[in-house]
Amino acid sequence: MSNAAAIRAERGEVAGRSPSCARRMSRLARICLAAAMAAAALVLFARFAALPLLTIRHVLLQGDSPLSREETMRIAGMRPVEYWHTVACAAIQKRLGADPLVRRARVERIFPGTVRMTVDRRLPVALVLGEAGGRSVPLLVDGDGYLFKIGATAAEIDLPVVSGISAGELALGAGLPRAYAALFAELASLRGSSPSLAALLSEVRVERAGTTGFDLVLYLTPSPVPVRAQGPIDKAFMTYTLMVLDLLSKQGILQDIQELDFRGGQVVYRMKEG
Repeated sequence: MSNAAAIRAERGEVAGRSPSCARRMSRLARICLAAAMAAAALVLFARFAALPLLTIRHVLLQGDSPLSREETMRIAGMRPVEYWHTVACAAIQKRLGADPLVRRARVERIFPGTVRMTVDRRLPVALVLGEAGGRSVPLLVDGDGYLFKIGATAAEIDLPVVSGISAGELALGAGLPRAYAALFAELASLRGSSPSLAALLSEVRVERAGTTGFDLVLYLTPSPVPVRAQGPIDKAFMTYTLMVLDLLSKQGILQDIQELDFRGGQVVYRMKEG
């Protein structure tokens, strides 16, 4: 076969394949068009049918929140119109938890159109003195050792004063040194388990003992005699202390005692001089 004949034959084969190739291209174009139309339909469905179903219609507030509903919504920063998938739970939770009055915040989405915010307040267990505007002010401290509010009402300042610790310049939301964390946790536990015993604490004075430790000097409302201790301030300790004070009072020597010392496991007392 001559070269010219071979070229003509090859052109014929190509020409013979062209209708099949055209059909494949046409089928691919129809598939792409169908996919585009389906995507457009999905967008339209989401815009006009699904989104209204996912609109946030209810915001539930739970917990012992110190904030009003208006304050909670303002801090949460939710937009006037929110959808289930646009609610940034972690960000809202972080904003609520940053308020000094809030101990814990949790934000959840409930499908399809509800947001639940659970906010718990900080509960005061003691007072420490801080400074604001050049004057001393009582600051409320919770069981985590956080300063969260200036004591203003009679109920708020009817708490044991923890002296020997200075909060310095007012810094609400700040935590006291971790060395005192156990003390405030014990006061919180005592207040929760035995409110009547906790109410007998008038003052807890912190005194340095050595380079790292410290003693606690307790002043109780039923007795003028201070009590020195190092162990936990719990229900058992308070009950035992009251029993000893009552026994010494019945013996008629309580008024002559300068200080009771419970640090060594046995009660030691120092008498007043003169």
